[in-house]
Amino acid sequence: MNKKWLVLGSVIGISSLMMVTTGISAMAGTSGYDAYKSALKNTKTVQSVTVQAAGSLQDNGNVALSANGTFKMSREGGSASGSGEISASGVKQSFQFYKQGDQAIFKPGSGDVYYVKDAAAEAHKRFKGSADKEMPQQVETVVDALVGNLKDYVAIDVKEDGSKRVSAELDGAQLPAVVQAIAPIVIKQGAKEHGEPEKKKADTAANPFGNDFLKGAAPELTDAIRLEKVAVNATISPSNYIQHQEAELTVSGKDAGGKTHQVVVHLQADLSGYDSTTPDTVDLNGKNVQPIESKHRNKWQGKNG
Repeated sequence: MNKKWLVLGSVIGISSLMMVTTGISAMAGTSGYDAYKSALKNTKTVQSVTVQAAGSLQDNGNVALSANGTFKMSREGGSASGSGEISASGVKQSFQFYKQGDQAIFKPGSGDVYYVKDAAAEAHKRFKGSADKEMPQQVETVVDALVGNLKDYVAIDVKEDGSKRVSAELDGAQLPAVVQAIAPIVIKQGAKEHGEPEKKKADTAANPFGNDFLKGAAPELTDAIRLEKVAVNATISPSNYIQHQEAELTVSGKDAGGKTHQVVVHLQADLSGYDSTTPDTVDLNGKNVQPIESKHRNKWQGKNG
């Protein structure tokens, strides 16, 4: 996939890290921690689910990137489907996605081309097999130790219908030193990959999103990078399923030219259709189909083919 996606991927990765370290384990030692962990384990046992997700990235108050979509996933055959829209630098790109059998299928909103990639089992093993996996006790112990007094900043609200809302809001001074140390490294690496020119190949595989769709949309922070604020919350249903997850991350830093940026990333997801979701499928017969080859596969074939 185009390296321009690595910036967005890095942002999402850091936000996911913060969701884990603050949204889950910041509740260590409180009733909220046990409530959330119980709901998380219960949610992982579902056989199918529908997720409505949205995210945005603001740079100095201006929306640079935004995305939204609806995704359906099922353990049966590791199938999935989804549709959504991504906006960057004033340009919008809609898409459809299908995972059926051993194929991952992408279709940009414009045009009639279906891009198909052979999807190895690894792509859906995590969801298919996650019901049998639990967080190792060693991991919980280490995370709890790193969290320290973050548990003091967690609010837990139990509703009359039995649902729960768990939330936490932390500024940079309250975040663990290890998180403040790791975040700049991850962001810099994402900026480095984003800035590297694409290597041209005579047999470049089809790219369903284009080469320059996200180019320059997000700032490339290289210096004085700091997490300024993290806010997370989760809603747990009376049936002990996670219904809603949300995180907002504020990062400050400077680009290579010395300009200061304040980047705010907001992510949210609503989960529904537990054990009653059926992913959509597409019939490729008669469709305009173009293959996408795996880069890893190409490298292996180059060494052994």
